[in-house]
Amino acid sequence: MGFAPKHDWARLRIGRRGLLGALGFASAVISLAGFGGSFAWWLEILSHFRVQYALCFLLLAALFAAGRKWRGAIGALAMALVNAWPVLLFLLPPTPMAPAAGSSFRAMLMNVNCHRGDSSAVRAAISNANPDLLVLEEISDRWLDSLAPALEAYPFRIFQARYDNFGIGLFSRRPFDSTHIAPFGLVDIPSVFAELRLEGRPLSLVATHPMPPGGALLASERNRHLEWMANKIAALSGPVLLLGDLNTSPWSPVYRRFLENSGLMDSAQGRSIRPTWPSSIPLLWLPLDHALHSDGIAIHARSVGPNIGSDHLPLIVDFSCTPPPRSVPD
Repeated sequence: MGFAPKHDWARLRIGRRGLLGALGFASAVISLAGFGGSFAWWLEILSHFRVQYALCFLLLAALFAAGRKWRGAIGALAMALVNAWPVLLFLLPPTPMAPAAGSSFRAMLMNVNCHRGDSSAVRAAISNANPDLLVLEEISDRWLDSLAPALEAYPFRIFQARYDNFGIGLFSRRPFDSTHIAPFGLVDIPSVFAELRLEGRPLSLVATHPMPPGGALLASERNRHLEWMANKIAALSGPVLLLGDLNTSPWSPVYRRFLENSGLMDSAQGRSIRPTWPSSIPLLWLPLDHALHSDGIAIHARSVGPNIGSDHLPLIVDFSCTPPPRSVPD
């Protein structure tokens, strides 16, 4: 067995360095382009993968360091920090933290997937989590029939089953004071609005599922849906809890604008990032399913449920409605 000539090894090392440099440059361009997500739908898509970008640059930094390419290693570390910074900010606790008060209630969100979900796994997940409030998305008449045994515990319900991906329903152990379904957009995507009382305290619960941004038109519809929803939520009085697959992630400017305009807070703020989609492709994991809340709600716990055969994982949040601040007499 012979050995490659010395000049061949030199060319191989130069080729590997060039490949690392090209990979680092392409990754930097893609990750930085995501910060322009306000300008084009495809740039907003690139904004979602901050965790993946940061991990990629950490790996590149290690490879550069192993080859003693220190400038490349420092540049990769800098890009890892640029991409990790929005994620690290998201992990800071909200200010101020709402005090926990009263009994804890559990809400559960499941995008069951209209075409491929596992009804037995969904029934088991509902039984194991035992939520007080249950939001199901992408439900059809077939889904409702297959889940009927698990839904018997929820006598109060409002839903609209559909043959496409936008059926939605809210199922509750507690009676509603009022409910209505509001359609939006080109195909009248339904959102659920309900008012109820928990331990005598009012709560507005909203469930919604905008279009996925798979192109300029769909992204525009998703953005208009979120703007419409933000205006409706801002007009509500009292505590609000929103559950939904919003088809956007916390790193997106569209998402940040929605929080600002609606006045809602992310229940994941200050907690670990728990991706919910796509359930079967870990390298692309994103937190697309959200539990958002207004002042007057304290979050006790937040978790992701088991695989239910859908492309989404369930989201579970334990919360309580806090008492209104006492007025100070003059």
